[in-house]
Formats: sequence, C-alpha cells, structure tokens
Amino acid sequence: MGKRTSIVAALLTGAALGLCPGSAQGRPEAVYAFDLSSQNLGDALRAVAARAGLELYASAQDVNAVSAPHLQGSLTARQAIEQLLKGSGLKARFSKGAIVIVGRSQGADADPEGTDDPEIIVTGTHIRGAVPSAPVKKVSRSEIEGEGHHDLGDFIRSIPANFSGGQNPGVTGGGDQGADNENSSSSSALNLRGLGPAATLTLLNGHRLAYDTVAQGVDISQIPLVAIDRVEIVTDGSSALYGSDAVGGVANVILRRDYKGLLASARVGGAPDGGDTQQQYDLLTGSRWSGGGFMVAGSYSNVTAITAGQRSYTSNLDPSSTLVPWQSQYSLIAAGHQDLTNDLSLELDAQYNHRVSQTAAPFLTTSSVTTNGLLQRPVVQSANVSATLHWGLGGSWTVSATGVYGFSNNHVLAHQYLSGVETLQSRLNYDNDLATGEIGAEGILFKLPGGDVKLAVGGGYRHVGLDILVNQESGGVSAVTTDTTSGRGVWFGYGELSLPLVGHINRVPLVDLLQFDFAARYEDYPGNAQLVTPKIGVVYRPDPAVTIRGGWGKSFKTQTLYQQYQQQEGDLLPAWVFPGAPSDLPVLLLSGGNPDLKPEKATTWDVGITVAPPAIPGLEVEATWFDIHYRDRVVSPVANVLGAFTDPVYAQYVTIAPSAAAVAAAIANLPQGLSNQTGAPFDPSAVGGIINTSLQNAETQHVRGLDLAARYKIDLGHENFIKLESSASYLESEEQLSPGFPQLQMAGVIFNPPHWRGRAGASWQQNNVTISAFGSYVGGTIDNRYTPDVRVGSFKTVDLVGQWRSKAKSGLGSGMTFALSVQNLFNAKPAVIRNSIPTDPPYDSTNYPAAGRVIGVSISKEF
Repeated sequence: MGKRTSIVAALLTGAALGLCPGSAQGRPEAVYAFDLSSQNLGDALRAVAARAGLELYASAQDVNAVSAPHLQGSLTARQAIEQLLKGSGLKARFSKGAIVIVGRSQGADADPEGTDDPEIIVTGTHIRGAVPSAPVKKVSRSEIEGEGHHDLGDFIRSIPANFSGGQNPGVTGGGDQGADNENSSSSSALNLRGLGPAATLTLLNGHRLAYDTVAQGVDISQIPLVAIDRVEIVTDGSSALYGSDAVGGVANVILRRDYKGLLASARVGGAPDGGDTQQQYDLLTGSRWSGGGFMVAGSYSNVTAITAGQRSYTSNLDPSSTLVPWQSQYSLIAAGHQDLTNDLSLELDAQYNHRVSQTAAPFLTTSSVTTNGLLQRPVVQSANVSATLHWGLGGSWTVSATGVYGFSNNHVLAHQYLSGVETLQSRLNYDNDLATGEIGAEGILFKLPGGDVKLAVGGGYRHVGLDILVNQESGGVSAVTTDTTSGRGVWFGYGELSLPLVGHINRVPLVDLLQFDFAARYEDYPGNAQLVTPKIGVVYRPDPAVTIRGGWGKSFKTQTLYQQYQQQEGDLLPAWVFPGAPSDLPVLLLSGGNPDLKPEKATTWDVGITVAPPAIPGLEVEATWFDIHYRDRVVSPVANVLGAFTDPVYAQYVTIAPSAAAVAAAIANLPQGLSNQTGAPFDPSAVGGIINTSLQNAETQHVRGLDLAARYKIDLGHENFIKLESSASYLESEEQLSPGFPQLQMAGVIFNPPHWRGRAGASWQQNNVTISAFGSYVGGTIDNRYTPDVRVGSFKTVDLVGQWRSKAKSGLGSGMTFALSVQNLFNAKPAVIRNSIPTDPPYDSTNYPAAGRVIGVSISKEF
C-alpha cells in the first residue's frame, strides 16, 4: 500500500456545543439543507461535517488540492459527502459519529467498524486504527468554547475526574492548605484523581513539554485555545506506553494541523463582586497547499487580581491579601506539515509563552502586605519545539523519528516587609529544560480472520534538567543561598501489540468484537532506577450496542528533580497554633525536598462498559471503575499539620523539646532563613518542638472510584438539535505512611478531592443560535483538623452560554460569531472554614473557587 500519514487533520464539528469530555455522535441519516459553492474539497467536507455534528478525519494531501462541485439540496450527510467525493477517487466511511475519508491508495474495503482506520492514532495507543482498551475522552475546541471556557486551564478545572488543587491560580494560602497545594506561578496543571500535577502526563501533539511550574507539572493554559483542534484525555495509568508521570492518566492537546484564512477574536469579562476583570485577544492565520500547510496563532490575556477586600467571606483578612493573583500572559504557537516525497513527510510545531503574575501575602490581618508581608512576582518564560519525520516503507509500515527541545524558566522576585521596611529581597530562579530523541515504527505483522495484527516498537533518550539559584539581599548585603544544578537522563524502549481475534468478518453471536492489547516499556535511569512496566487490555463487544473494556498494568513516576532539590523552608510559629503543643514555646515547622527519594510505583486496573441502544438513536451511557494502588508515593508525611502533636501517626516526624544545637542544625541551611511569625525574638534554646513535613516516600496510597457519563442528542432536523450530557466521578482514597500505621483518609477530607464531582447540561441549537445551560457540583468535605470534625458544605453552580453565528455570506457581518457567558449565575460562595492562623484563607481554595459570578462577552470574525 502507498504512503500513510500517521497524524491526520482531525477537524471536529464547529456547530455542535458540548458539555464534558466525549462528544455526542451526529446522525448521517438526518436531512440537512445544503448550498455550498464550488470550492476546495477539504473546506467543503469540513462544512458538511460541521453541519451534521460529525467528526472528520482526512489526509490533507488527499483533500486540500482537489476541487469540490457545487452542492445544493436537502441531503443526508452521507449523500452530501458522496456527491462531493464523486470522481475524486476517494471513499468515505461512517463510523461512530465520524466520517473517515479513505485515500486513493487505501481502497474501499477497509474495516467499516473503525478498527482499521489507517490514518488515525488515538491517545492511549501507538497503533493506527486500534481501538484503545483504556477510557479515552475527546473534547473538541468548539465544545470547550460552547461551555463558556476561555482557556484550557478553565476547562480542565471543570472536569469531574480532575482535582483543582495542586498547581492552579485559584489555590491560595502559600501551602497552608496542604503541602501539595501551592500556587507558585499562576499556571494551570492537570491533577487527575488528585494524585498531583506531576502524576498526570500532559502532551502536545503526542510529545512531551518542559516542566512549567515549580511543582514540575505542565501548564496547559500556555496553549492558546484558538490553536487547538481537540483534547484527548486517558483516565488510566499509561506508563507502559508513555513512561514516567502517566500514573493518573494522560492529556494530549492536539493542534490544528493548518488553517486557511484569518480569524480574529476578542473577549472581555469580569466578576460583579470585584476583581477578575478579563481581557483576551486572539489571532489565527495560516494556509494550505498541495501536500502541506501551516497555522500560526497568538493570544494575549490580562486578568486582574481578586483580593480579600472584594469578598465578604474573607473580611477577616487584610484587604490586600491575594485570593487569585493578577496575571498577564501572551502566547505564540505554530504548526505545519509538508510532504517531502511520496513516502516522506515532515511535521513541526513550536510554542512560546510569557506570563507575569503577582501575589500579596500579609503576615497580619491588620496591616497591608507592604507593611508586614511577602509580595511575590513570578515571571515564567517557556518554549518548546518539535520536529517529526514520517517515512512510509511501503506496505503498511511507517517509521517516525521525533526530536523535541524545550525549556521553562520561573523567576520569582520576592519582597519581605516588616513594619513598613523592606527587610529581605529574594530572587528565586527555577530553570527547567527537556531534550528528547525518539524513533519508532508501526505496521501490520500478519492478518487474522478477526483483523490485522499490528505492532508498534520504538525507543530513544530523554534528558530533563533543573537549575535552582536563590539570591537574597538584606541590609545591603547580597548572598547566594542556593545554587544547584541537577539533571537526569533516561534510555527507553517500548512495544505494543494489537491482537484482534474476532472482528466484522468472523463475528459470531454474542461476540461482535474481541481484541487484546499487550504493551511494555523499559526505562533505564542511570544511577537511579531501571523499570519495566507492562500493560494488558481487552475490548469485548457482545453486540454492536455494547462495548466492554478492561485493563491491568504497572505505572510509575520518578521522583522529580524539584521534589529532590526544592529548597528547605522553616517557619517559627506560636505554640497556640497547634492543638496539644507540648509547651508554650514556639514550634519550628520544616518543609521542602528530599534528595533520598525513590521512584513511585503503582498497579492500576480498570473495567468499563459503554451502551448505545439502537432503539434510542443518539443515546450513549458509560461507566468505568478504576483502581490505583501506589507504593512509595511521594507526599508530605504530615497530612494534618495541626494534628502533629495529638495524632500518634506523626510521631516519627515530630521532635519534642529539641536542644538548641538541634534547632540550630535544622535552620542552618535554610535558603530564605527562618521565617519568624511569633512576633518575639528568636531563641534556639526556647523551641518547644520541631515538625518535619519534608517530602517522604509514603508506604502506600490506594485510590479507586467510578466514572459515569451519559450523552443524548435529539436531532430536530434542519440544523436544529437538543443535546443532553452529564458526567460524574466518585473517588475514595487512603494513605498509609508506614507499615503498621493506621490508614489516613484522603478523599472527602478538607484540602483533598471530595468524594463526588459532577457536571451536567443541555444545549439547544436553532439554525444559527445556540443556547446552553450547565450545572456543576463539587461535593463537601470533612474538616478534621480540629475537634470535633465538621462538614464543609458542597459547591453548586449554574452556567449559561449563548452563541449567535452570522448567516451573512459577504460583507462585514460574514464569518462573525457573538457569545455571551454567565458562569456561576447565582453567585455561589464557598463555605467558611475554621482556622487557628488568622491570616489563613477562611475557605478551601483547592476545591471551591472565589471568583463568584463571572460575565463574559466575546466576538470573533473569520476573514
């Protein structure tokens, strides 16, 4: 067979508005009114797919250099596509809400069930056309915009399976709301299952990005929404395919391959309660030609801060306290592809991001940050570039070689004020870099009655680096307190086999499809660890309406360089802060990294079912049970600092009545020195206790739960439809710090993911107008930091979104779209929580946002 490109132009519907991950299927048999002038075949196909609410998969080289005939009349999507393809030598397959355009060299006899689509690689497998055994959620750009989201960070925080704690702009408290919850750079990192940003792997066009945040996650909001085609999320351990970090799952942001024309958009918004004033401006342009194309996008945004003085429930704090920081960001991104020969093609993408933010943390409730407090201004600059060569060897085999380089530098300027005088200025530089080289091959080994047995193999080398430089100036004296250069390389190899035993040719009653998947990956970290991670998956379809899938595997996450080498911090706090303190003497609280950490390892499994009853066209229901069992999970061992003296589980991390020498040794190498918050002079011989919360390998952590989703699209004809969609996630999680110690409940406890999160909504489209409503639910938690335990109330919101698309075919109004969104319509507020430290935020910022009602208006125009 001829050339087969492994990454295709996947052009998702722009007319249908969605709700949560997973798109409702269009109906090829519905009748639509078409009036399309003769034009480029690719543009015509996209117009039909958008009209019918279907996904389109096609090779750019097959469709973009071909003219399409004039299309007019009332036709089904199938009839319209067939008329457009007449005489082109191309064929179409309709499969599960998608149109697949088969190239001239591929023939028309490929598997109509979609298991042999040679051009499609879905996240969760390296094999083209394979049905992934892992749960995969696909969300198009138009669906994200249809929910009223203006960037990918806002979108991921709405996903029920994601925890909005960890590294996100709305997380406040400087680490006081859980050691793993700290906003250090205003980035937005995925945190599936609440396992931490570094345990969810985020990819761009299938390749890694440099760690962005101080916590060494990846900032997904640095990718402009206008530049993406879709996001695919695998909510399953995937280290056998992708290596380290893919414990909670994988998110793959897939860019538009190219774009023809110019798109300009502007958005303004804000919160009536104050702050969160938003401005965003986007530009997109590009071109297509025979055998190639490109797109370039730029985005600028500015969002003002939300401060304590602007919210009623934070009136106890100084008004200058930051709840959500000010941030200004601009991003540039480009992607392109070019056929070099009949069998050789090149793909490129490049990205640059610059973000500035500012956070104010007063030390007292009665004075501003510039009187007594810490003012921090992080500046993040990041860039990534990737190039991939695809070489068709003939037959079915393709070899791909990829090179990636990226960096992300987070430079923080911090000013400490006491009694109105700047007493300390710190410059903290965290510079991350990434370099990867990889080569892989994929193709058909042999044929079975059930389908083609396919193999993907590959290997390569990856290096990550982290440089930390901390410079402090006090009293006119400047000193470098930390200067660390660290790096880690890894050699890796992987293999994946897709074994279809039963397919459309040899199906029998009660076995419509049976496919097994086998994968394994070897990673060698010289001087650190050698790891092998296997995975086995199965897809069983007893009937075309029912699909059952399951998987078992091993996953891992190497300890990040930041976890090992992040600076140590020390805070001297009054004894009254800690219930059960051994005396009235102050307590020294230590936190930071640990160079002796070991890799985390996990065993994961899941089983799921999808039902799409033919009697109810457009209805699909899914359920997936997941289980993750960790060993040597890297965590801060004192989950409840306020219980350090009263709970015996923390005894090994607590020192009672330490000697002056022990105290002096504990603070001797603190880069920022001791932060004395007692209001009295520091005396190392008068310290009542030391609590060490520095990172440790916890013995086990067990995470399990249930994901639910339902979608129902009712076609009303003539471009009109009603779409209902809902999703929910239930989570249980416990942690055991050491053998023999009791288990600590995590899920459902304050500053951790709640047991339940959910989102549901409805969209109604009438011609060029779409109106949508969504409801979100974030479950309550238990505050067990004090006696007695109390419940923190849940958080419920309602969002409204309206869109109007101009029907004008020429003039100023052509190509224009207006949108109005109201998030948190009823202005729900987070529940107030107890605090013994007066300057701590009086609400759980890891679960419940402070923005309140936010109104946004946007306008866009295509030229």
